Amino acid sequence: MHKKRLIAAVAGGMLAAPAAFAQITISGTVKDGFEIYKLGAGNAAAPAASYHYEPRVSDQSSRIIFSGTQDLGGGTRAWFQLDSRFQSDVGGSTQTNTGTTTGINLWAGGNTGVGLAGDWGKLTIGRWDLHYLEFIPIEFGYAGSLQDLLGAGPMAQVNGSVIANGTRTPNVIMWDSANMGGITARVAYSAAFTTNLTGVTSDEGSGKGTNGSKGGALTAAVRYSSGPLGLGASYWTATPETATSSPVGEQRSLRLWGGYTLPMGLKVGLGFDNSRRRVGVAGTNDGDSLTKRNAFMVPLAYNFGSHTAYLTLVKVGKLSGPNAGGPTDSTDATAYALGWEYALSKLATFGVFYAKIDNKANALYTFFSTSSNGATNPAAGESAAQLYTGFSYRF
Repeated sequence: MHKKRLIAAVAGGMLAAPAAFAQITISGTVKDGFEIYKLGAGNAAAPAASYHYEPRVSDQSSRIIFSGTQDLGGGTRAWFQLDSRFQSDVGGSTQTNTGTTTGINLWAGGNTGVGLAGDWGKLTIGRWDLHYLEFIPIEFGYAGSLQDLLGAGPMAQVNGSVIANGTRTPNVIMWDSANMGGITARVAYSAAFTTNLTGVTSDEGSGKGTNGSKGGALTAAVRYSSGPLGLGASYWTATPETATSSPVGEQRSLRLWGGYTLPMGLKVGLGFDNSRRRVGVAGTNDGDSLTKRNAFMVPLAYNFGSHTAYLTLVKVGKLSGPNAGGPTDSTDATAYALGWEYALSKLATFGVFYAKIDNKANALYTFFSTSSNGATNPAAGESAAQLYTGFSYRF
């Protein structure tokens, strides 16, 4: 990635000694395109009277990143990263869709933190993407929409309820290991993992009651990459801040993935996700059980010259467990995404993608990050589809 470097004073004035200066890097992505989105009756018990296309120009998480390091001696360095998202379609750094997340200030809304790094790894304090993007090594594309990332969409939901926020987790303390012969590891803790979607605050609990401030999230991941082979595993456990034990919204999730690139340029992947979420008060229905489901994903990518073709297939199994007395039958879904992209240069990419989700009668699965572009989420049993064409420029 091409990076522009600036020299900025981190202490003192413009005439400060050279030791007071640190190197700052500016990088980022501008990613925008045109999409046609549509819901369908699918298997809905009570479909809408009619369904219409939702055409829109939509930004796909464009960002500008400021980062810097300073050598502290002894093999240790201080570092920071400020990752700000902006909307290249309508302008500004405040989300302007019509959903529940309207008005979010996107300044420092991306992976933002500060810490130390060395041969022992990297310490981060801030907010970061955790767990839900662990399938990126096997399904990443430059020019597709966010909705094409099925590993972060239906694969990261329990019947429409997201796991690991589906965005950055706040209040994070995280350690990433150094690369050890192709193996990397991550352990992260969040003092309060849920984010107030109408602002930038979060809830660390009252400190009162039996479990007033005992909530939080813990995640651990290990990955292996060597030549054509990549493997990974990630576990996430999270409890909302509340004065009650076993609260609604409690989460557990395990992700396993592997990918292999054949000499001909074909990359084959396999992803598995077992996620559980408490949707009712413990003690009702089936006692202290959590509602769970299993999901599988098969992503394929074929690179030929400056072209890359993609196909991803997803099967989400039906729910099992209490489900707060709600139905568990016909809660499964299937999804697929296919696309093509062309590398115009090392920095610029153009692509065309199509993705669709088919829900059974009681299923509520939707695409990743529909709140950011204002798309309408499907009701139970409805299908959702998107045709997208766009550009990505990385700097």
